[in-house]
Amino acid sequence: MKESEAKKILVVDDEKDTVEMITALLELERYLVFSALSGSEAMRVLEVESQKTPESKTPVDLILLDLLLGDTDGIDICLKIKKDEKWKFIPIIILTVRSSLQDKINSLDLGADDYLTKPFINEELLAKVRAMLRIKDLHDELKREKDKNILLTQALEKRYSFGNILGKNIRMQETFELISDIATTDSTVLIQGESGTGKELIARAIHFNSHRKNKPFVVANCSAYSQNLLESELFGHEKGAFTGAIRRKIGRFEMANGGTIFLDEIGEVSPPTQILLLRVLQDHRFERVGGEQTLEVDVRVIAATNKILVEEMKKGTFREDLYYRLNVIPIFVPPLRERKDDIPLIALHFLQKFSQERGKEVNRFSDEVMEIFLGHSWPGNVRELENVIDHAIIIAKKDKILPKDLPQSLLKKPLPTQESTTLQDYERNLILKTLRETNWNKHKASKKLNINRSTLYGKMKRYGLEKEQN
Repeated sequence: MKESEAKKILVVDDEKDTVEMITALLELERYLVFSALSGSEAMRVLEVESQKTPESKTPVDLILLDLLLGDTDGIDICLKIKKDEKWKFIPIIILTVRSSLQDKINSLDLGADDYLTKPFINEELLAKVRAMLRIKDLHDELKREKDKNILLTQALEKRYSFGNILGKNIRMQETFELISDIATTDSTVLIQGESGTGKELIARAIHFNSHRKNKPFVVANCSAYSQNLLESELFGHEKGAFTGAIRRKIGRFEMANGGTIFLDEIGEVSPPTQILLLRVLQDHRFERVGGEQTLEVDVRVIAATNKILVEEMKKGTFREDLYYRLNVIPIFVPPLRERKDDIPLIALHFLQKFSQERGKEVNRFSDEVMEIFLGHSWPGNVRELENVIDHAIIIAKKDKILPKDLPQSLLKKPLPTQESTTLQDYERNLILKTLRETNWNKHKASKKLNINRSTLYGKMKRYGLEKEQN
């Protein structure tokens, strides 16, 4: 065995005869032995060996530490080692002449991994040494695998990401290239895609790669307010403009001055408010609700919708002139079911994220789980996948995600129905079924559907879903 491959053991004891005896015994087993007759000498050995050893490895593989040392207490040395980031994973076997149960318990409470009472039988010492070194080998192997997974994930994310958006699918790569091209301009952008596809992440990526990145990025969810409240939210209002307006309020456009405003769910805006938005897009001017002063702002507008606005124009619910003002740079975000080659990459990202947040050592998916992921239609898109993995991390009892860790809804395959001839029909029927199952409790329904409440309200409005009267 090469010296570099031999296991390194540090023997710390203030009795020279004991040190020499243990050293001779371990060297016969081909271990590389370092010795120290005091606590301070032991710390010097660790420091010197640390300088010679790569950061990924510990300076020694095992420490045999006497509890009673001449210059210091072995307890203090044990505590110092276990509190040091470089050395805390070195296993320690305490050597002591004490034999009471309490002393043994105290030794383990210090962070020591095992103990041996003097005088000891040589075979007993060697057995403990072998066992402890095997445990350390397993620990090192697990750490290497974990580090390898982290490095692999980071490498993949660096290669296939733009900001916080992940995707190696060709359509996502084209989107990243488009974001890069348009970020430095002030052109208005319209992002279209289903709920949960990451439209806001794309808007943020555009903003934070633009010359406006140090200015505000303001989000306005157009589906979360009634017409009057939305106008106040976007443009602000003067004191006394309406009942409850007890003071002047600054609107989102003013808040975003110099930066970017993100108009989410733009397809939910009422026709009167669409006229006001059209004016802002044309000349960057508006008045607060109840006000007479015309305000001018310098903002970039990015809008997003899960509706097909061309269809909304045909129905007369969305103004054609507003659509063309918004659709200067169109971005279409594909649903997750149309870019299934991205699922392993995104799943691995969420696995690492939630494992760290939950403090759990879960680092992989079983093959069965990945098959389920690839076979699922993901109506809630990336947001649904994120919620599923968070759920699985919480439930998981092992170092990998198993099918039993997934939500039951993911394991049940929906039965096809004659009515669900289109995606829109399927979505409407699914929402209606869920609302009925939850007795029209929108909070519970949105949770079951893995969408937020404002999105649920927008979809109910779009599909004309109202609680049936008995």
